[in-house]
Amino acid sequence: MRASGPQLGWRLLRGRKLTQWVARLAALGVAVGTAAMLVVLAGFNGLESMVRAAYEGMHAPYTLSPTEGIHREVDLEALRALPEVAGLSAVVSQKALVRSEEREVLVELWGVDSAFSGLSPWGANVLRGDGDTIAELDGLYLGTGASGQLMVDFSRGPDPVELLWPQAGLEDFQRSFALVRGTFSIHPQIDYAFGIMPMAELRALRPLADSGQVSHVLVWPSTGAPGDLRATLAAAAPGWTPERPEEREEAMFQVLRSEGLATTAILGFIVLLASLGLYAAASLIILEKQGQRAMLAALGMPADRIRAAFTWSGIWLTLIGAILGFTLGAAVVAAQAQWGLLKLGEGYVVDSYPVQWSVVQSLAVLALVVVIGGLLSWLAGRQAGSDTKLLRSA
Repeated sequence: MRASGPQLGWRLLRGRKLTQWVARLAALGVAVGTAAMLVVLAGFNGLESMVRAAYEGMHAPYTLSPTEGIHREVDLEALRALPEVAGLSAVVSQKALVRSEEREVLVELWGVDSAFSGLSPWGANVLRGDGDTIAELDGLYLGTGASGQLMVDFSRGPDPVELLWPQAGLEDFQRSFALVRGTFSIHPQIDYAFGIMPMAELRALRPLADSGQVSHVLVWPSTGAPGDLRATLAAAAPGWTPERPEEREEAMFQVLRSEGLATTAILGFIVLLASLGLYAAASLIILEKQGQRAMLAALGMPADRIRAAFTWSGIWLTLIGAILGFTLGAAVVAAQAQWGLLKLGEGYVVDSYPVQWSVVQSLAVLALVVVIGGLLSWLAGRQAGSDTKLLRSA
């Protein structure tokens, strides 16, 4: 029975000589590199999922914004008639400089309709100045960051503030007054830059050219809605662009993706360096097995089969390293997810570093390791082609 290339390649790895131990260490290096790549990618996945969850608590599942301009009319009834839509809320947005007796801060005021408090996550976090919850908005409510900067004092009831609105073509500001009745806390990015109040009150303070215009429409899909409603919403509201939370926070998610790609490239380079150890180990095996190569040639084995045998020795090392690395990486990720071995300390929203395993990414990493190792093994196996000369010299 003639031994195949994979069988001969496996036999070349058996033994207790120095070259075999070097080959095993090379496989261990590939395993460590593979495991590190899988663990770091799982960490980035967990971090992105945590950030995504945080922003999903800040934004509606879909936000419609005018394709051109800041305010625009929209057919809300057409949107409500969509079976994929469970609820929506219209928003009028206006920039304003809010001034107290002590300080001033620039915020974006949202005038919201009656549906906002029941649909938006913001509504569940709105409190009166005395700490009581509210059923619906009844005045101006500022984020805790903005109210803290203004040093708003609720000890004597609602605190009056001055609102300064920029006027197009004029150097002066339009001035209005409002009572801050409470605060809300969602996320520092929101708490320091936003205020909310009923839409009718905002329009009374800052009349728009057309009272029918709005700046955003917040949309919550129904339970059985398909995964992506952007095309449906865009068709129902021409001139409006639907966005998911990650699109509204594109800069943040772009940073995460860029860091992930850079780290993946670095880890891929490390895996390449570890795989170079396989090339060196395969070359050492070829040098050590000169006698066996001559014997195989004397028995009539073609040179290409001899090269294939030594190529397969490197491929076996690659597969062993990849499988060990996959197992080690999966075990580390599972342990971190189960027990939170790597703690973040105090002051973070989670106690331990978040991780999330991705089957697609893990298979891609395995494919990358096998391809790199297989290519280097093939390059090393090409050195085993001088078998006839070795036989003659013998």
